[in-house]
Amino acid sequence: MDLGDSWQNAAALAATLAGAYLLVFWISIVAWTYRDIRDRSRDAAFQVVAVLLVLVFNVLGLVIYLILRPRETLAESYARSLEEEALLQELEEQGICPSCKRYITAEFVICPYCRTQLKEPCIKCGRPLSFNWLACPYCTASRSRVGGGVQPALGGLETTAEEEEEQTVEQTKRRRPASSRSPVDT
Repeated sequence: MDLGDSWQNAAALAATLAGAYLLVFWISIVAWTYRDIRDRSRDAAFQVVAVLLVLVFNVLGLVIYLILRPRETLAESYARSLEEEALLQELEEQGICPSCKRYITAEFVICPYCRTQLKEPCIKCGRPLSFNWLACPYCTASRSRVGGGVQPALGGLETTAEEEEEQTVEQTKRRRPASSRSPVDT
């Protein structure tokens, strides 16, 4: 065995190993690029161009791909859109004052900024009631149609004839303008 032959064999083996390593590295970056672009875009043409870029230009193509690829994956984009929708829904649930257009909490009876009455408190339990509700969902007190007062729905407090007459007079006073009231009404 000659020393020159062993050196040539060692160089050939090193070159073969280096070539195999570079081939595996090249195939792995092409596979990584394919997986990455599939997670970042649904556009088939863009996926093919990205893989071909790395396939043809190797590491330089990978650098170009890393510069041009979309910033976030489809999963990250979806999670961000869900978060934005949740924030928007929270703002919608919060409510807006119909008078001053400021954000208010749903439980407010009046707007703290402009003092517009938003809801009417239940006479029985005191919780806020929307104007379009016919009964209190918390204590089952029903609202009378005229004047918006609340009366118990299921037994409970009964009104006397005098109280009903007094409520009717009070409701009539509220409906008539002050200029049309007679001196007896005041």
